[in-house]
Amino acid sequence: MVRVSGQPGARAETRMAVTSEAVEREAAAAMPLFDALPVPALMRDGAGRLVGNRAFLDQFGPTIPTTLTGALAQAEAGDAVTLRAPDRDGVARDLSVRVGGPPWIAVIQDRTDHRRAEDGLELATAKLEEACRTAKLGYWEYGITDGVLTLNDAAFAVFGQSRERFEPTFDRLLAILHPDDRLSLGNMLESVIDNPTRRYAEYRVRGEDGRIRHISSSCAPRLDGDGRLTHVFGVTMDVTDRAQAAAQLESAKERLEEAYRTGHLGYWEYGIHSGELVWNDEAYDIYGQDPRDFTLSFDNLLSILHPDDRLSFGSMLESVIGNSKRVYVEYRAIDRAGDVRFVSSSCAPRFDLDGRLTHVFGVMLDTTERAKAAEALRAAKERVEQAYTDLQAAQDSLVQTEKMASLGQLVAGVAHEVNGPVGVALTTASHLLSRTEDVKRQFGASALTRSALSGFLEVAQEAGQLLVSNTERIAALVHMFKQVAADQTGDECRVFYLREYTEDVLLSLHTQIGSSGHRVILNCPEALQIESYPGAFARVLTHLLRNALTHAFRPEQSGCVTIDIHPVDDEWIDVVHSDDGQGILDSVLPKIFDPFFTTARHENCVGLGLHIAYNLVRQTLNGELTVRSAPGAGAVFTLRLPRHPAGTTAMPPL
Repeated sequence: MVRVSGQPGARAETRMAVTSEAVEREAAAAMPLFDALPVPALMRDGAGRLVGNRAFLDQFGPTIPTTLTGALAQAEAGDAVTLRAPDRDGVARDLSVRVGGPPWIAVIQDRTDHRRAEDGLELATAKLEEACRTAKLGYWEYGITDGVLTLNDAAFAVFGQSRERFEPTFDRLLAILHPDDRLSLGNMLESVIDNPTRRYAEYRVRGEDGRIRHISSSCAPRLDGDGRLTHVFGVTMDVTDRAQAAAQLESAKERLEEAYRTGHLGYWEYGIHSGELVWNDEAYDIYGQDPRDFTLSFDNLLSILHPDDRLSFGSMLESVIGNSKRVYVEYRAIDRAGDVRFVSSSCAPRFDLDGRLTHVFGVMLDTTERAKAAEALRAAKERVEQAYTDLQAAQDSLVQTEKMASLGQLVAGVAHEVNGPVGVALTTASHLLSRTEDVKRQFGASALTRSALSGFLEVAQEAGQLLVSNTERIAALVHMFKQVAADQTGDECRVFYLREYTEDVLLSLHTQIGSSGHRVILNCPEALQIESYPGAFARVLTHLLRNALTHAFRPEQSGCVTIDIHPVDDEWIDVVHSDDGQGILDSVLPKIFDPFFTTARHENCVGLGLHIAYNLVRQTLNGELTVRSAPGAGAVFTLRLPRHPAGTTAMPPL
């Protein structure tokens, strides 16, 4: 586009007043100066043609572009023209032409680079504005001398204000600042003014909605051409989300630290490349070290570890570094007092953003008390196991003693029973021997009468009968003694008749039963058989009967014990031992089978009889022993036994 300034009427009058001769004279006089001009220029010769100077010829060549000739055809002194014309290389140039005179000379200024710079600046400005809008960056500028505060649209948005309601003044900006941050913003501006360098600040403002916004601002000075400070400008960005995230992170960190303190958890971190070791305060307490005199380093850490655990600790680190997996380890440390502390630590790798292993970190816990408790528990376990072994030995000894005691009772009972027929047999044999000697003397003296011989024969016959019957009784007792004694000492499994064997057991206890003043009644089918351990059965029955004779009845009472044996079904047999005594208290009943429990300790009772009976029933006879009672109503012990050593069906309910 070509623009020409000036007054056309005045130009016409001037052309009429100046003759061509005058023009030629002026042109001739100005030619030397015209050629010497350092900038391109055009001048009219006498014929009115345009002539270029040397600088013009250098830039545009001998041919004047038609755009120039056309634009300057009517131009007179004082006119200014802007246009675009090609140079001698054909490159379009942005030109500014100003006409002076007399003489008429058009000076040409090449503004191509300047125009490009202006266009570039406009483009850069537009891009910057777009970048600010995209990044939500606000721009502000404060005039030092005039106090004017300038904000762009993004800055209003960052501050949470609207352009219509918020007057952009420094006082108004201070009014929306958080009270705790006004001084810091003022100090930042003063710092930029006093020392014109860039400054960075973060502060809080209250938006129109009342919400607190966190602002990050970068400030810098702006100087004029003489280097004088005229403005402070900067960019702002809303970092509320970042600040809230940082606050949440800090809060989480504080909670984590509080958790470490509450749980007495130590934290440590070891730099793979730097070798730096970091602890928290709890770690010092766990290791029993004072941060004032303990220099934190990996070598010093190894020095306080128990010598036997240093290798395992190093192996742990190597495992984490080599396998990049969490590892758990327990080790011991020596504190300042020289005491051993047990430490449990969980270690894991830490990676950077590129996935490279940079640190090993972990948490630790002082497990000294737990280790001591575990050691005490192990020692207690060993003591309990030893006590259990001793108890088993004592129990075996008691069982053996009980066997011998039962055998002794059996011997005593049998001896008592044998004494009777032996005495009768001995008396009868003595009497028969005396009568035989009398008959022999009478026969030798030929004084034996028929009546005397007849009397002797009657006595001999009666004595023979007594001797035979008592001898048979003695033989039966000896056979019973041998059988029961063999059963109680051998505990071999065999088939036996329950009634016959129970009678033998009662016979062995005849002396105790007789001296107690109580009666024992046995109810059992004759042909009822069982395949079991007769010795164990005899001992169980003996303990039940002795327990009844000792505890069931009051001293003045003459009681009765009933033993009722009957089949339950084809697989099970019940032996019901009941008495009509004073019964068992409810508080005593749950403990009656416990070892060493007795209500007659003052009578030298040990409290093992029912316990031994219960174990024999459960472990040897493969049965069940239960008891029921009520005060004043006697006690009932029910012994349920399988007909064979291993029952083939489930036990029916008792």
